[in-house]
Amino acid sequence: MSVYELIDKISKIQAEGKPLIRLDIGQPDLPVPLKVKEATKQAIDDNKTGYTHSKGIPQLREKIAKNHNVPEENVIITAGGKFPIYAALEQVKGNITLVRPCWGAYTLMLKKLSKTYDTIETTFESGFQADLHQIKDTEMVVINYPNNPTGVGISREKLKELADMSNDASFTVLSDEVYTKMTFKDAPSITEYDCNYITIGSFSKTFSMTGYRIGYAIGEPNVIKKIQEFQQLTTTSPPEFAQYAALFAMDIIDETSSFISQFYKKRRDEALGLLNDSGFEVVPSDGTFYLFPRFKGNADEFAMKLLDMGVSVLPGSPFGPYENHFRISLVSEEMEKAVGKMEKVRKMLE
Repeated sequence: MSVYELIDKISKIQAEGKPLIRLDIGQPDLPVPLKVKEATKQAIDDNKTGYTHSKGIPQLREKIAKNHNVPEENVIITAGGKFPIYAALEQVKGNITLVRPCWGAYTLMLKKLSKTYDTIETTFESGFQADLHQIKDTEMVVINYPNNPTGVGISREKLKELADMSNDASFTVLSDEVYTKMTFKDAPSITEYDCNYITIGSFSKTFSMTGYRIGYAIGEPNVIKKIQEFQQLTTTSPPEFAQYAALFAMDIIDETSSFISQFYKKRRDEALGLLNDSGFEVVPSDGTFYLFPRFKGNADEFAMKLLDMGVSVLPGSPFGPYENHFRISLVSEEMEKAVGKMEKVRKMLE
């Protein structure tokens, strides 16, 4: 059964009102910060409900530029973080390289765009760390740290190595950094290095603003111009009131980052103990709210049988050739109960 059929079944279970511990969804279970909610209401009361410039409101671009120490002209506000990734991939004429496991949307986008791509497969044994020397002739390398689905990060040394390689081999680094503010250790940004890059950010994970559809991209002005043109022809601009809410969110980004990082680190530590005690192997995450456990059975079958027991997870296959892995999102207070059911299904399949 495909992952789409799995998701359809999850939706059906929810529609029927049956109990379900959802560990499949990439959405924080924390609410939008109260101050951001208040800023949202104020923006609506101030009639900030129209179109904006297709690059986004200048105040928000300026704050993001200052946060990343880049010129304002290098920033565009977008309708979520997925949109600028698609727009960036659409521009590429040559080969693209994905570091896996990776968010399944990258592969789906590349197939939709009929782009050619290679992959660098990382392993459990290596702690899901990429061997950058596997990068061959390519126009763009796509990375995502902290990573979805593993939660592992990248060191400053390795990111600097990648930046140097991009200059030597003239490729662009597309760095998906939507989880850099949800981290348990240092999380460097490609914007800290002098190389050709496109950085993707989002307010969805840091501030639980998934429904606001506010993201951004950072890159050279010529690249930003192409993303802007794509946005003009599609979404026009992100919602105005949501941009003003994000503008306020930037004022509390450090305190929010500190809180959510501590919150999900506690969840991670609890889940690691439960999973290890239940016979699963897990590489500890460096950030995000994800873990990518491994066991001896087939994760597609595991996910379906576990769903029948009232727990939803994603099998590893959408993230690459990881059929004996599954992704869990640490977005439930019922982790102990969920892992207990996972152990029962594991014993059935191994």
